[in-house]
Amino acid sequence: MSETSATDSPEARVRAALAAHASTRSLAEAALEPVRGGLSNHTWQAGQGDHRYFVRLGGPESETLGVDRASERTMLAIVAAAGLAPRLLACDPSSGLLVTQFVMGPPWRREDAHESRNIERIAERLRVLHQLDPPSGIRRVDFAVQARNLETQLHALADACQAGRTGGDDAGNPIEIAVASVAAIRRVADAAFDRLASRGSRPVLCHNDLHHLNLLDDGIRLWIVDWEYGGIGDPLFDLASYACQHEFTVDERAELLDAYAAGSAFQAPALDAACAAFDVVQCLWYLLWAARNPGSGVEYASRAEVLARRLTAARS
Repeated sequence: MSETSATDSPEARVRAALAAHASTRSLAEAALEPVRGGLSNHTWQAGQGDHRYFVRLGGPESETLGVDRASERTMLAIVAAAGLAPRLLACDPSSGLLVTQFVMGPPWRREDAHESRNIERIAERLRVLHQLDPPSGIRRVDFAVQARNLETQLHALADACQAGRTGGDDAGNPIEIAVASVAAIRRVADAAFDRLASRGSRPVLCHNDLHHLNLLDDGIRLWIVDWEYGGIGDPLFDLASYACQHEFTVDERAELLDAYAAGSAFQAPALDAACAAFDVVQCLWYLLWAARNPGSGVEYASRAEVLARRLTAARS
């Protein structure tokens, strides 16, 4: 490995970021053990004596995929203080560095998310989150706007692809496939977002990405991690996020609604619309990633295809 490539490696960059902050400087020379991260982030467990820390270095594509690091820093401070997220040591938007206390407990498995006891536990955590007073400095998350932003980026990629063509058959081009999928789900998106806009809601702090891998269980407390897509928005989308990412049945959605707030203003048709809207954004996110990364985005292109079929089938 050349000196330049070693200097530019994710580990070298995160050590430099750690050294730049007084609160994390002692970790710059600590042992770093890679742990499972997202597609564009690099993550480690850092050891220092008897203490363990989670270290993340954000990826360069985060902002175009809907991440706001400055907002994330503000949000992490309040949810950590509320006992929903691990203690925060450092969050630097300029470098993408995040350091928190390491939770000594495993993430949930997919089947854990379906257990009635755990549905009650996540509902309790969401009630705590949604009752917090949103401070200034946290972005508003509008799923309709996010969907349009992702669509715009997909169409821009398609236009660039069209301009660079030199002939040949592009029927299998991932960007062309993505644009065709966007057209197929647009009517579903419009109907879902129109229904949600007509009901109105009190904006609250939301996580917006309640995948089972973002839920850590230490045997005493359920911790929520990975707040990249959090912000102020419609609380119904947190319920939709959890239901959609675990493919809840109609009965499980009803159970989640009851566990969250029996007799509340949230009704099954509204949750169904939020689930459709959430799936639209998921689908567009996967399509954009696959179009930008044709070599490594095959799995995500497949997920997008499944979501697009589900959305259009529900429409018919």
